[in-house]
Amino acid sequence: MGKKWAIYLLAFGGFVMGSAEMGVLGIIGIIAQDTNVSVGVAGQLVSVYAIVFAIGSPILISLTSKMERKKLLLLSFTIFMIGNLVAFFSPSFTVLLISRIILASSQGVFTVVALTVGSSLVEEEKRGSAMGMILMGFSSALVLSAPLGTLVGEYWGWHWIFMFIFILSVFAMIGTAISIPKLEGQNAVSLKNQFTILHDKRIISALLITFFWILGYQLVFTYISPFLKSAASLSAEKISVALFICGTFSVIGTRLGGFAADKWGIYRTLLCSLLLNAAVLFVLPWVLTTLIGALFILAIWFGSTWATTPVLQHYLVSLSPNSSDLAIGLNNSVLQFGMSVGAGVGGWVISQTSIMSLGWAGTISVIIGLLVTFYSFSLKNRNTEQHA
Repeated sequence: MGKKWAIYLLAFGGFVMGSAEMGVLGIIGIIAQDTNVSVGVAGQLVSVYAIVFAIGSPILISLTSKMERKKLLLLSFTIFMIGNLVAFFSPSFTVLLISRIILASSQGVFTVVALTVGSSLVEEEKRGSAMGMILMGFSSALVLSAPLGTLVGEYWGWHWIFMFIFILSVFAMIGTAISIPKLEGQNAVSLKNQFTILHDKRIISALLITFFWILGYQLVFTYISPFLKSAASLSAEKISVALFICGTFSVIGTRLGGFAADKWGIYRTLLCSLLLNAAVLFVLPWVLTTLIGALFILAIWFGSTWATTPVLQHYLVSLSPNSSDLAIGLNNSVLQFGMSVGAGVGGWVISQTSIMSLGWAGTISVIIGLLVTFYSFSLKNRNTEQHA
């Protein structure tokens, strides 16, 4: 089987893995009701997944760095399948929470290994396209798994979402076994060496932008299904349509963000995306009262939110060209950690006020990210002047 098909199958594996993370976002309310916990507590399924992904990935990758790559991919799929079975048969919220730990650990390893394997299968001038294709598999999970998960959870029960993902993972694992050649592992990189780039204040500030931006996003999106039900009285079918539109515009926003950064510069694009994101979150409670209003504002929100992603990655690479892999890896960990904190803060906001306050809380977080952006680029400008 050709290298191109190997890349496609890694992208499919990324979609399957991402579906386990994204598939529960539209059914938090259903899980809460079925497991007899509050919506805020159920939202910690997202928090736990993200924090295990963020902290566990660099540790597990360091421990398994010498393992043959194909074997490691298959091992991560095996553990992933076990996690889905645990979720499917889970009799309680506690067991479901344990399954999220298993799933996050396996996805964290697969994500890093799939990207490195994919880039090694093609010529140097095609590595960017190969990695982009694999990442598109992960982003496609947001487009499809969240709305489909909502429909499956509403009509068949949330347990069956994990059975469907298990079935897909069987096909993905077979495809990986057939298409991926054996590749030797790499020398281990210590955790201490992975964090040496944090001596640069600009790197730290850029990572803080990521943290506060994604926190403001996840704070709302974790509870988007009950939010839409409360604000606009939308049915499960309409919420599924809304989530599909969200995912579609996240892909569009990602492409537009990268294009805008190249055409108009990182700073202008980042400011515009964050400003638009904050403005949308601020008006969210007032606009989400009708289906048309919800679809319109959600499209703008997701487009502006995910336009920020490639811009921040571009910024980190420009700050650390000699260690860009480590910078982007740390950014992914911060991204997941921010998602975890955002889900937790969102649950706290709901318990202390109401679900309608989520938009305003998200606005505050994004504005903090905007202020950090001003600070970060002022450091860059000062450093540029000193070397001029």
